[in-house]
Amino acid sequence: MQCQDENERVPLQTSVTARIAGSGSFLPDTTLDNFELYEMESIRSVFDVERARSSLRGVEAVEDLSPVQVFDEWARQVTGIQERRVLEWGGDVTTEHMCAEATRRALSSAGLEASELDLLLVASLTGAEEVPNEACTVADMLGVPRLGGYTMNVACAGFVYAIATANAFIRSGLAQKVAVVSGDALSRITSYSDPKTAVLFGDGAGAVILTPTTAGDGILGQPHLSASYDRDPLFMAGQGWETDDEPFPKLHMEGGPRILRRAILNMAGIADQTLASTGRGWDEVDLVIPHQANLRITKGIEKHLALPKGRVLHTIHRYGNMSASTVAVALDEALHGIHGPLPDPALIVLTAIGGGYTSAAAVIEHRGGEVAA
Repeated sequence: MQCQDENERVPLQTSVTARIAGSGSFLPDTTLDNFELYEMESIRSVFDVERARSSLRGVEAVEDLSPVQVFDEWARQVTGIQERRVLEWGGDVTTEHMCAEATRRALSSAGLEASELDLLLVASLTGAEEVPNEACTVADMLGVPRLGGYTMNVACAGFVYAIATANAFIRSGLAQKVAVVSGDALSRITSYSDPKTAVLFGDGAGAVILTPTTAGDGILGQPHLSASYDRDPLFMAGQGWETDDEPFPKLHMEGGPRILRRAILNMAGIADQTLASTGRGWDEVDLVIPHQANLRITKGIEKHLALPKGRVLHTIHRYGNMSASTVAVALDEALHGIHGPLPDPALIVLTAIGGGYTSAAAVIEHRGGEVAA
């Protein structure tokens, strides 16, 4: 008997795959731009204005910029972010509320009721409660408290991981209608005394409803998932394991050329690997939706893959990094035509990298034009 190579993938013996029947998203009403962020005393008191001023490029009369203008220009040049959405402090809205509303909108788009769902998958790391897990809470908010499901924390790659998982459930016949939702309230775990980290993160949620198809569309080939342990780029202590110098629950995000390059190469590489499994080429791809961690990263992917401008979606300037929800929200907006009309059919590549490291990619052929509102 010949041993199978451990890296060889055995194709599922089925023509069934998962298609997107509907999508939805939820963003908080409150917008926090760079000028408002700088008004926080915890930011203003530690931000080195003159060092940032000296790092700015292509700015006329840079010496005349006020401190807040320097901060805004620095934030946009380093990250591409102009503003982000955040939940109101002291309000009642939680990550679970955002996830539930995004799922309601996706169900409406698909023309389905929550009672018709077989499974609910939630990708998140900022649930208001550890137990019950977020899937239980979201299902209860949707009026289907007995719906099975679970939560996965794969950081920023979580939505694509959940898409791959839902596809496996549908292809195996264990589920017919699956809700996949990603939501995070990163403003709740961001240190606003660390400007390099605070400037990055925002809040939001996005969802899709997946159903079976035998028409040759939907999720093509085999989504790829990967991981490689590295604690340095993104770290947060686990609940109950905080120390005096690393109190829970605060994110710490490193930056720098090494991390930027790794993010570009990982997302481009796993996307290329996944696309190859479909037998399609980059010249056939209509849209690439990468995780929105930094504008230099998403533009770097565009350059690395040598794709024409407009093929890679960039949304970070408006929303910041919403962890796994960046891909979910961008996908929902794309399917609703917010970023321009999509061809019918449209070949879409999702790719993401998250702290850990984790990475994932999926290729979707979407037919039927824009999804219903």
